[in-house]
Amino acid sequence: MRSLLSQLIRLRDELFSVVRSPAKLKSLLHISLYANAIYIMLASASTGLFGFVFWIVAARLYTTDVVGIASAIISVAALLETICFLGLGYGLIRFLQSSTDPIKLINSSLTLTGLLSLAAAGIFIVGLNIWSPSLSIIRENPFYMVIFLLYVPMLVLDDLTDHIMIGKRRAMFSFAHILIFNISRLALLVLLVVFSRSFGIVGSWSAATLIALLISLFLLLPRAQPGYRLCFVVDKKEFSGVLNFSFLNYLSDLFWSVPGLVLPIIVLNLLGAKSNAYFYMAWTMSSILTMIPMGVSVSLLAEGAYDETKLKTHVKSSLKMITILLIPAAVIIWFLANQLLRLYGGLYAENAVTLLRWLVIAAFPSAINIVYFNIKRVQKIMKPVIILTAFMAFIAISVSYLLLPRLGINGVGIAWLSAQSAIAIVVVFWDLRRWVLR
Repeated sequence: MRSLLSQLIRLRDELFSVVRSPAKLKSLLHISLYANAIYIMLASASTGLFGFVFWIVAARLYTTDVVGIASAIISVAALLETICFLGLGYGLIRFLQSSTDPIKLINSSLTLTGLLSLAAAGIFIVGLNIWSPSLSIIRENPFYMVIFLLYVPMLVLDDLTDHIMIGKRRAMFSFAHILIFNISRLALLVLLVVFSRSFGIVGSWSAATLIALLISLFLLLPRAQPGYRLCFVVDKKEFSGVLNFSFLNYLSDLFWSVPGLVLPIIVLNLLGAKSNAYFYMAWTMSSILTMIPMGVSVSLLAEGAYDETKLKTHVKSSLKMITILLIPAAVIIWFLANQLLRLYGGLYAENAVTLLRWLVIAAFPSAINIVYFNIKRVQKIMKPVIILTAFMAFIAISVSYLLLPRLGINGVGIAWLSAQSAIAIVVVFWDLRRWVLR
């Protein structure tokens, strides 16, 4: 324990020396791990910032009930995306560098996930009365139904192109693609309120996804992968090795994502649309903190895939970067929680400030878990990742379900902190401290 504390003190001193030296900060941009991590975090930060503004505008232009239903629809689409993604995002990052025909691998991934997600969207609509009767608005209007059917595949393909560009170590293109989406989403939100006060939020989200996807496929992706042209094909030979690894990632990614995607539906059904709107705003704001370790660890995965012999060095560098960024960001959100939520409206601040602070605390054990899982992905050791993410999902969902009727949306914050902390304790004392100490 003492050696771990001494490592943390040494890490703190190194971080302060970097912050005080502009030359050292500039030199980080010449290191591939840091440069790509910075672009990934810039992409995440732009999503967080624009998402923050997006929901402020949405809360002002649309009723609380509409915001609650729209956030649930978006969460459902994201859940279907996760189910249909097959873990190929991590698989492509891990294997693109060593693929004998990366273009066939890319097109096979796009074709398979596109068809699967279209089928999943259709199945969801057919069984809507079973899955979530509260979202019957999707099936009541044929136009809304078509938007949803197209939105889910577009979401899957858009996310996949993003991972491809990161896998090619061209995260600057990923940043450009996400920036285009965020700007389009905000502009369309204001424009569509004139045409639809019930589906304008979802409409702006889906139209922006289409714009970003087309730019990625026909402009950015050919630059990240020279010679790339879109073609609908499934090459089993090129695909087989990636699918084995991706399926294990699929399970772990599904377990990791499910709580954040299922909880809005649970809150909607147990507490109603207004409570879900309050919950979703706090959850979205806290996700800004998760973007920091996620961006750094995805860059860690890309670098590890390129040269696994330097993994230990990259792990230490990643932890340093996360620490220097996460602590001040968490402190700011904690102390300004009331003021930040008040931007959405007074009711959001009154109902969600405690939840947001629980989620801020949970960001620290969550960061530990995210880094550890990507270390295991580089090593292609997926069994502990699957077990731990499944355990995390079980705790988060079951404890939330028990606490929501008693504590309201604050119960979700306690459940999420409990789940992330339980996993982080296991991770640190089981394996992660060896990467820091040795």
